[in-house]
Amino acid sequence: MSAGSSGVADHTARLVRHWSQLGHDVLVAGDLQDPAETVASRCAAARVEAILIQYVPFLYGRRGLSRYPEQLARLARQDGMRVVVFIHEPWVPLTRPQWWVLGPLQRLQLHRLMRQVTAAVTAVPAWQRLVRPGAELVYVGSTLDPSPHSSVPLAREGEGTGVRLPAPVVFSPFASGLNWPWIVAAARAVNATPGLIVIGATQEEAAHHPTVSRYMESGWTWRGRPDAGEVLSLLGRARLVLAPFIDGLTGRRTSACAALSTGARVLSSSGPLFDPSFPEAVPAAASEHEFVQLATRLWADTDSEPARARRLEWYARTLDPRLLDRRLLGILLGETAG
Repeated sequence: MSAGSSGVADHTARLVRHWSQLGHDVLVAGDLQDPAETVASRCAAARVEAILIQYVPFLYGRRGLSRYPEQLARLARQDGMRVVVFIHEPWVPLTRPQWWVLGPLQRLQLHRLMRQVTAAVTAVPAWQRLVRPGAELVYVGSTLDPSPHSSVPLAREGEGTGVRLPAPVVFSPFASGLNWPWIVAAARAVNATPGLIVIGATQEEAAHHPTVSRYMESGWTWRGRPDAGEVLSLLGRARLVLAPFIDGLTGRRTSACAALSTGARVLSSSGPLFDPSFPEAVPAAASEHEFVQLATRLWADTDSEPARARRLEWYARTLDPRLLDRRLLGILLGETAG
């Protein structure tokens, strides 16, 4: 069950592709115009064994309030199906006045859903203990196809095809929680030409974005929205990818995971949700000052094949999408405890 067009939908598409390749028949019910009773009946008629509910509160209802996931889970369990919920977002934090009411209501909503499901998973370690029983940890990882550049030599310095990009890179500039003040400060300190290379938006789109428009500067290069292969090619040639998030780097940040899949050097941030397993491959700053210092040092330092190989080895055992999706499938079908 996955609603809308979003990063969650991209994750769903990858799950369908990988699970189908493993020989499973996979149905996607993404139209919320169909009542929960209709979806559950169709699944029962198709002899579906298990349902995965991709959960973000705002996917299912205005203000993030809806009984749809709870109703679907209850009906599916009554028909003998396993139901697993993937908690991509539990509820809004109490950081804005308009969320002081919504947050507690969404929290109650998730706890009601948890009483109906077989198991829960999340990509954020800090969220594992938010629900009872606890959620299993399964990263989302990159939703782009694996990079063909992981096995080629480190990009060389210079100009032309296959060489290092001449400025720090930001991928997916409209991602929620991206820390733009830190990015701008680091780009200014590095003082490359152009100041920044942005992948995933045009300059015109950025000029109309409520957040990015406040920070964008002249002299940046905007690469638009290339296809997945070109994105990975650019990330693989990046000398440094800037990916700081306000709440810290976790395995749900698909843009950072895509950069890591190419072996690129990624600089991120710690924060309240920061995953403690990531520092092995990703430097993470705790403040803007530290982020700027790390960015200037990494930009000045020459990367090496052994360092890149270590990052790719970490990625292969930690974030390989096929391994992640097999793990999630095992939990869904009750074949593993997580």
